[in-house]
Amino acid sequence: MKRTRILSCLLIALLLLTNSCASQSEPTESQDSSSDTTAVTEDSLSLEDERQLVDDGLPERDYNGAEFTITVNDFDQTLFFSEELTGDLLSDIIYERNRAVEERFNVKFNFFVETYGNLNGIVTNSVLAGDDEYQLLTQHMLQADSWVLSEILLNWYDIPYVDFEKPWWGESNINDLTYHGAAFLALGDFSLSTIGRTYSIYFDKVQAEAYQLPDLYELVYDGGWTIDKLSEFSKDVYTDLNNNGTRDFEDFYGYSTSVASNIGAYLWAFGEKIIEDGELVLDVGKTTDIIEKLIEVTQVNPGTFYDPDYKNAEGNLHYAGIEKLAAGTTMFASSLISYGITYMRDAQNDYGIIPYPKWDEAQEDYITIVDGGCPAICVPKSVADPEMSGIIAEALCAETYKNVIPDYYGLVLKEKGVRDEESFEMIDFIISKRVYDFGYIYDNWKGFGFTLEALVKEGNANFASYYASNESAKMAEYDKMFAVFENYGK
Repeated sequence: MKRTRILSCLLIALLLLTNSCASQSEPTESQDSSSDTTAVTEDSLSLEDERQLVDDGLPERDYNGAEFTITVNDFDQTLFFSEELTGDLLSDIIYERNRAVEERFNVKFNFFVETYGNLNGIVTNSVLAGDDEYQLLTQHMLQADSWVLSEILLNWYDIPYVDFEKPWWGESNINDLTYHGAAFLALGDFSLSTIGRTYSIYFDKVQAEAYQLPDLYELVYDGGWTIDKLSEFSKDVYTDLNNNGTRDFEDFYGYSTSVASNIGAYLWAFGEKIIEDGELVLDVGKTTDIIEKLIEVTQVNPGTFYDPDYKNAEGNLHYAGIEKLAAGTTMFASSLISYGITYMRDAQNDYGIIPYPKWDEAQEDYITIVDGGCPAICVPKSVADPEMSGIIAEALCAETYKNVIPDYYGLVLKEKGVRDEESFEMIDFIISKRVYDFGYIYDNWKGFGFTLEALVKEGNANFASYYASNESAKMAEYDKMFAVFENYGK
């Protein structure tokens, strides 16, 4: 398989050139190949080394031990802070990340933890009262849109030293979450769930070999990983393991998925969007085709485990795929990247991670949505020093990108003393394909963000009728949000 990371190498070469001379000009191809600057090859730098080369561009500041308060919802608190070193790798690297930023700028972090249901009201009341109580906000992104409607947030583009062009901010902050020159919610690496809650497909390497599947990583890089390939590889794979004559959770399947957002994620994976530049762009015909295909894959193919009634012992319906992969009873599973940490630590078989498939080979690229439960990052209008908030937010995201995420990848991949560079590169590849649709993040459960998964669950492919009946009401909800952006600065 061809292993090229041309863009990464060009970036590294440019950074080294910039550090060695005063010129800020961009190298041409001829300059890149003939420069006397120290040569950088794809094999000379690890993922961690590449990341260390990216300068955050932040100024020196001494905040004299000032307290810096960050809101966190209780569900995600362990991904934002740890009170002490515990010996747990993830907890410790998060602790050290925070200490590094505290020491660099002489601040003291205070994490205010509350349930995401209560956090909105507490913060809104504080900001409307003009209290400089919180310097940075994080919150479940679909909950945080109420702060935008309440107009209590600063525009990220007005906050000094925040650079959405840096790799620790998702490109979609610019492409999808910016409207009329404003962005109030941002997704950056400090919110580690932007990595962990990225949708992906896990596969059992032992079973893939047993069923004589091709090299799946190579198939992805060659552009051939499509929904039809997933269907082809999995549709006839089924074994009644418990010999009870009934298709149930205990049996072996080619593909397993939950019924909720694991299915909804296919809308974006197949190249669709809900909102773009303030317009509803959801294609009725294409969405109908997608629903029909997903009904076929989930409810017609005998090799798929898809049970609308299944819930695990805790009553959760989101984990069917990854639970079966961990048990060795499925070849493919829809899941989130982070579930490799929580479910796959004791898995007996080796496993890999690849992106959600494309619609067809003509689709230009793979696309991966980040789950709506991921915390967005915001700055309240009541903050007394926006520059400080910007510097600390940028530093936390940069430090996470450089020194947390490489180890996080290792945890996802069940690291056993040896790093699988091929798998590391694939996770990085998946992360580079993330999108955040305005029509999903600002959905508030009243737009089109959850329509596809609901119709697939019903086995209802008549999206045209649904769209005609609901378009006006759903657009009215989006229009409320557009008005906030359009009125910004007036």
